[in-house]
Amino acid sequence: MKPKSIFLLFSLLFSFSLSAQKFSHADSLRGSLRPARTSYDVLHYDLKVKVDPEKTYITGSNSIQFVVKEKTKQIQVDLFQNLSIDQIVFENKALTYRRDGNAIFIDFPRTLLVKQKHQILISYQGQPRKAVRPPWDGGFSWTKDPAGKPWVTVSCEGLGASAWWPCKDHPGDEPESMDIRIEAPKGLLAVSNGNLVASTSTAFGTEYHWKVQYPINTYNVSINIADYAHWSEKMVQLNGKPLDLDYYVLQSNAEIAKKHFQQSQEMLRIFEKYFGPYPFPKDGYALVETDYWGMEHQSAVAYGNHYKNNNYGFDFIIVHESAHEWFGNSISCSDHADLWIHEALGTYAEAIYLEEKSGKEQAQSYLNGQKNNIKNRFSIIGPYGVNYQSPDADMYFKGTWMFHTLRSIVADDKLWFSTIKDFCLTFYHKNTNAEEVLNFFEKKLKRNVKAIMSLYLHRADIPTLVYQLKESNGAFTLRYKWKNVPNEIDLPIEIKHSQGLGERIHPTDTWQQIKLTEAPQWDFEHFLFQVEKQI
Repeated sequence: MKPKSIFLLFSLLFSFSLSAQKFSHADSLRGSLRPARTSYDVLHYDLKVKVDPEKTYITGSNSIQFVVKEKTKQIQVDLFQNLSIDQIVFENKALTYRRDGNAIFIDFPRTLLVKQKHQILISYQGQPRKAVRPPWDGGFSWTKDPAGKPWVTVSCEGLGASAWWPCKDHPGDEPESMDIRIEAPKGLLAVSNGNLVASTSTAFGTEYHWKVQYPINTYNVSINIADYAHWSEKMVQLNGKPLDLDYYVLQSNAEIAKKHFQQSQEMLRIFEKYFGPYPFPKDGYALVETDYWGMEHQSAVAYGNHYKNNNYGFDFIIVHESAHEWFGNSISCSDHADLWIHEALGTYAEAIYLEEKSGKEQAQSYLNGQKNNIKNRFSIIGPYGVNYQSPDADMYFKGTWMFHTLRSIVADDKLWFSTIKDFCLTFYHKNTNAEEVLNFFEKKLKRNVKAIMSLYLHRADIPTLVYQLKESNGAFTLRYKWKNVPNEIDLPIEIKHSQGLGERIHPTDTWQQIKLTEAPQWDFEHFLFQVEKQI
């Protein structure tokens, strides 16, 4: 069976296994690409939001500039139904629209033609959803800082950006740039993505105008309002160009944060070495303190790990969420089913960082700890075309071990790391999917890794090796075969010896045997598989 056929087979089997699962009409509207969405491509958002912490209320508008891809008289925009729409304006006239749950179907007075550029303005208001357990069950967090001042943050990955602002809430369409204007009460600073280009006094307080100069995921658009302390520094990148670094923390944490955040520059340089230049140089890099654990908000990374390093001497929230600047923010999936592209590589980046900083032994110990979190209950890749959210964390940890296994299979670190960097540069500021990613790795590594990756991504279980072992006069006969790996997939593993040398075997779905001078020691540190011994 050819690799492409294997990939399609896994996809079909996965779709069949999910047929019993139920996805709502709202899930379909949110996750699918129907004509009301495919007919246009967003060019720019100009979002304006007034945030009232006392009333837990927002009032705002979003000007959406778009280009027509397929002629249409109707488009879909998304906004949670608990937020009311004041009006939708096109060419100075109010448009008619229909709300279907969290989707808005907007009608135009004439057919919009291909390649035409247009703009609509949506005005809205209401009390946005309150976060339940941010960032996993997100929304607006209305809290207080230690001094009793308002502290407002937003987290909406999975939930969707349309929980608080009107947009085309699908990962496959990012604006080319964005303006974000946040009006905050007097005495508070509003921090968002990109660069602060203006602040204007208002009767309510201050409007802060932020500008993003690159494509951005809608869920990455952020609001952070507090009595923030702020400082800046410059870092010279490996390419010799300066990069602005900004930090925003609660006033009471300024002293500890200035010391703790010093690890940021070392981390960024390591990521530059392995993944290429920082993807958003004109917008700069920022860490913003939040009242939840963390989130990869582009150029304004949310940080809430209380200034704690792990047992390996680094703050994994800083490292993981910053890695998403490359994996998730620069390289973005086109469908929620492929969120593993963000999370598997973002988590794997932690091990790469630690290996560069502290050596292979420490990195392997770290990976071993992550391996304990793998559940093997659901496949990593979810169903396409619905608002799918993974039920567990296997896309993080099993995904990491998939890449760790590939590195071990390739056994050529120069080729492996050049492939990772080439991947970052090739898909720079692009949306992609599993098929494209797997094709890329197969081509660059020049071996059939697509079928291997498909195995880990589409199956809930991991490869299981069945073996029999017989001893006679100090010699061992090992019989082995794969229990759940198709014969067409060449997935090698290694047997360790007491001297530390390895012997690579290539199991199939039929029995093979080899002679050994000692009982086998399976290399579980470099390959993701399990064994079952038969008598």
